[in-house]
Amino acid sequence: MAFSIPLFDSLAHPTLTSEWLQKKSIDASFEALQRAMSESHFKAACAIGMAGIEGYEHTVFLEQCRQYSNLIPIAGYKPSATPFIKKEIADIASMGFKGIKIHPRFSKLNLVGHEPLLVKTLQEAAKQNLVVFWCTYMHSQLKSYPSQDPFYDLVNILRQSVDTKVILVHGGDVQLLKYAELVRFNDNLLLDLSLTLQKYEDSSVDADLQFLFQHFDRRICVGSDFPEFTLQYTRERFERFAANIVLEKQENIAWRNLSNFLEVEF
Repeated sequence: MAFSIPLFDSLAHPTLTSEWLQKKSIDASFEALQRAMSESHFKAACAIGMAGIEGYEHTVFLEQCRQYSNLIPIAGYKPSATPFIKKEIADIASMGFKGIKIHPRFSKLNLVGHEPLLVKTLQEAAKQNLVVFWCTYMHSQLKSYPSQDPFYDLVNILRQSVDTKVILVHGGDVQLLKYAELVRFNDNLLLDLSLTLQKYEDSSVDADLQFLFQHFDRRICVGSDFPEFTLQYTRERFERFAANIVLEKQENIAWRNLSNFLEVEF
């Protein structure tokens, strides 16, 4: 099937091992991502590294990304010690990465207890012109489930790093509109719809997604969360919500917002 509007995937996770979180039936290779991009008319994708996942290592991951001109390399990063953050972030920037991915849940980062580390990381990212991809999905088993709303913990961190460009990955999932209102008033923030676009089909979240496509087209972008969800399904969901909006809004959501935010040509 031919698609008229190309998509810019804001969140894809090709891995160095080609595997994904012990899910044996999933092919997370760079080659599989390329095939899927071609089949579903994705012109570009942010290739997101995940610190500590599937053998991730900055240099090797970057070398893999550079084999494909349509991938934007984003480094997986876990802040661990304040004295080293400045150098580590500077090294990531000098290597050629466009941003860093912070995953509080996988990295076991407490947003309150590790606030100084996280603030320092975001501040240094701004100095190096790196965009921060921040995972907002915090659901887990009770032993590690947040006991207070992580939204406000994140706000406290963002207030101390207002010069940092941050993509809020997964858009706050079931709190989608709450995170959208945060983004509305802050030009340094962009709302990524990956996972949320796919995971909650036929729930009330669909109404929120349709609202954002119709009225929030300048502040959102579309991601697959590959390999958790297929690019084909991502395309289908995009087409569903984009069907009744004007072409300019479709293009804003499909690629223009992300291209402008990352300052990359599309």
